Amino acid sequence: MALGRYASRSYLFALGTAFPLAAPFFASGGGYSHIMDFKAALYLALTGAFVLVSLFDLPREKGFFRSPVRLLALGYLFFCFLSALCSPWRRTAFLGGSRCEGFVHIALYVLSFLLLSCRGFPRRGLTCAFAAALGLQGLLCLLQLAGINALGLYPPGLGWADAGLRYPGAYLGTLGNAGQTGAVLAAGAALFLLAILERGGRHFLLLPFAALSAFLLSEMDVTGPMLALCALTLLALPLYGKTLGGLCRWGSLAALLLALLSWQIIGLGPALGLTLLAGACFLLERRLPGEKDCRLLSRLLAAFLCLLALTLVFTYRGWYGPLREASALLHGRGSAEMGGGRVYIWEQVVKALPERFWLGSGPDTLGLRGLTPYAAFDPALEREVALHIDAAHCEYLHTLACSGPGAALMHLGLALCAALGFLRQRGARRVCAGGALCYAIQALFGISMCAAAPVFWVLLALSVNPYFGNEEGGGDCLAANQQE
Repeated sequence: MALGRYASRSYLFALGTAFPLAAPFFASGGGYSHIMDFKAALYLALTGAFVLVSLFDLPREKGFFRSPVRLLALGYLFFCFLSALCSPWRRTAFLGGSRCEGFVHIALYVLSFLLLSCRGFPRRGLTCAFAAALGLQGLLCLLQLAGINALGLYPPGLGWADAGLRYPGAYLGTLGNAGQTGAVLAAGAALFLLAILERGGRHFLLLPFAALSAFLLSEMDVTGPMLALCALTLLALPLYGKTLGGLCRWGSLAALLLALLSWQIIGLGPALGLTLLAGACFLLERRLPGEKDCRLLSRLLAAFLCLLALTLVFTYRGWYGPLREASALLHGRGSAEMGGGRVYIWEQVVKALPERFWLGSGPDTLGLRGLTPYAAFDPALEREVALHIDAAHCEYLHTLACSGPGAALMHLGLALCAALGFLRQRGARRVCAGGALCYAIQALFGISMCAAAPVFWVLLALSVNPYFGNEEGGGDCLAANQQE
């Protein structure tokens, strides 16, 4: 099994470092005009090579197919294959269309998941390598937010501030689309925060990387990843607030996270107050009796915070668009323009479902189904333009439309497995399940593309790997033992 272990370790390091950072720098017309095809080709090369090498050293785990998560992944692959096979646009369904995510890419998602779910074995240092890659990504994003066209990713004369004004969409970092960058940053921040909650100690060195990711999410204003990170932090309260020390540690991280995510909404004064609260909780953790049982208190606090959040959203009358829209929905006032046109897109996708309900139209073929375009005002042209709909802006709805209800149920089942793993697992497996769950939550409002989707499959695989994680305490929270 030495070849399989070496292949898995090398693949995890490459996917966690080189893959997210690689981009067509200084390309003609700007790197972002080529980045989707570049990422798709790079993912096919990396994962294809990993799968081919692994064929020479297949795992021999007993009861391999007894795992519900693996069966769900295989079911998802089977229904996607049927959908692609029966698609009227078979070539696009297999090779990928406008989003570069055909059946071939889906097959590599699932195959890499199956291989990593039984022999992930990352060495000590995987966490540090991923944190360093995310830190470099964050520094590049900061430069771009400051108006510097670092590495020539934007076309000459354009930058982040021109998003939606002089060019359609929004692009940041080396992952391209801001939604993809936000999904990876949110999953990374969740991974680092949970590692700190799980082990503490030197894992507090990951805090600057989590804080940088949260700050960038706020600057990018990507609502889905921000909501996912907040939801995961709240879910973590009953799990890690069982003792007084754990409750104080959670309070320090949650207050800091809220300050970084919401400082533009609530203002610098309240954000500074939350930061001071985070510092006070951090100091209290070291002075109070940390082993005092606080299970009931943590559950009551979680319920109170949920009610408080709903109340604040219900009564919100401020300037921030997503909160205004959420408040309107709670009051029963909705419109198709909400969510940047997402409600309209969801309506159009749902209307098209009966045409090819049972098997869908094939992976990545939604743009070929002739959905009524979304009309939006273009400030650069000073007129309304028709925006082509090629993604449902909800991964589960997109799967339903493209691959049918069977694949959609398998997809939802995998997200549920991530949630159950987060609630039931311990140690490194819970940390990875939490990262996968964070991605799965933001997927309710996101688009699946091979720039970010592998994060979900890899973290989910490691969360169910029976050999993964050093549960003895100390060391890297994402380190593994070396026994099979």
